[in-house]
Amino acid sequence: HGFETNCHIASYLLQCFMKLGMTSQVTEHFQKLRDSGLHLDGVLYNIAMDAYCKDGNMDEAVKLLREMKAEGLTPDRFHYTCVIKGYCLKGDVPNARQAFEVMLKANVKPDVVTYNILASGFCKNGLVTEVFDLLDHMADRGLEPNSLTYGIIIDGFCRSGNLSEAEVLFNIVEEKGIERIEVLYSSMVCGYLHSGWTDHAYMLFLRVAKQGKFVDRFACSKLMNDLCRDGNAQGASTVCSMMLENNVIPDVISYTKLISAYCQTGDMHNALLWFHDMVQRGLSVDVIVYTVLMNGYCKVGQMEEACKLFDQMTSLGIKPDVIAYTMLLDGHLKEYLQRCWQGVSKERRIYVLRTKQNRLLSSMKKMEIEPDVPFYTVLIDGYCKAGDFEKARGEFDEVLQKGLTPDQHVYTALICGYCSQGEIEKAQDLFEEMVDRGIKPGVLAFSVLNQKTLRERQYK
Repeated sequence: HGFETNCHIASYLLQCFMKLGMTSQVTEHFQKLRDSGLHLDGVLYNIAMDAYCKDGNMDEAVKLLREMKAEGLTPDRFHYTCVIKGYCLKGDVPNARQAFEVMLKANVKPDVVTYNILASGFCKNGLVTEVFDLLDHMADRGLEPNSLTYGIIIDGFCRSGNLSEAEVLFNIVEEKGIERIEVLYSSMVCGYLHSGWTDHAYMLFLRVAKQGKFVDRFACSKLMNDLCRDGNAQGASTVCSMMLENNVIPDVISYTKLISAYCQTGDMHNALLWFHDMVQRGLSVDVIVYTVLMNGYCKVGQMEEACKLFDQMTSLGIKPDVIAYTMLLDGHLKEYLQRCWQGVSKERRIYVLRTKQNRLLSSMKKMEIEPDVPFYTVLIDGYCKAGDFEKARGEFDEVLQKGLTPDQHVYTALICGYCSQGEIEKAQDLFEEMVDRGIKPGVLAFSVLNQKTLRERQYK
């Protein structure tokens, strides 16, 4: 609009592109600025070099470094550090080291950030022991490692399996005292988790919390998720509570895993409490968390609650998936098959089963959801247990007719059904068909078929 473009405006524009992750726009506009004859400054070169480095185009980044010198500009530590970081991101430690040597020969003083980037590059490429040479180099230049430096080294030791070395360094630095020691705690917690020492990570987390300190969000989330994986719902709940006390809200995935951990133990009270907490904090609930809760209620036999959740989910406009329907079908079948079958005629059993099936299939059709192999597996298993083998076989044939790929589970359901009725030949034919299709039989199919065959021979 009549104003002459200058370096300040240009650098602001390129920085905006970088923040948006539009590295190609940065390099394109940099080329246009250079072609326009504008005298570029060091800031513009640094932004362009950063863009090339993030794209992994190190040849162009280094070319700009040389071009600066040719234009009479003196590269500073930001330019050299940018190139070193670029090489480290690519895992090219030799060239990162060489760029560092060029930096020193040019009498450009590296700072702690430069050393940390190099240390991170060494550690991620399994060169943890070489980091101590960097520490000596820092000391010679009067630089003190910070909490991030030690955190990088501890993480490197843990990733390379040297947990004992990590603990030794951690204890030394902790006793020494250091600013922002929370970074160190976070690294050690993640190190324990990376090595599979969840209990040690949890104990350290609690010790740190008692001191009034707190590990970072990433470490908390990973600890919470690993505790859930190990079935320690109470421990995960403690971590979640402490995160909330420190105004750190877990994401939807972490909440879902916590709810799932409680569902696995049958503690639907706490599962529902955390679900409500998640909703109250404004997190967006999805079909996955609803399905997890529904499955929990199905497992404890509270089908009424599971159905209420299903209705609540659909009323909120959340579309159920085939997994949600499979959970409901499985829950209904277990409720009727395991608890209500005594004294009920075969005809009545089949009627109940078909009624449930038709209702679910009708709902799925409205939602434009097609049954998959796990859905049919549950259905076939249900009909076998209800004694309707003709219908079970019909559902199995439907799997093939629809072009779905049967797996060992759907075969095993029908094989077990045939065996339970003494239909050994049909079970064996099905077993051979499964093998011919290249499907590896499971232990259950082998076990049931072998037992029934052995009993039949003994009887004869």
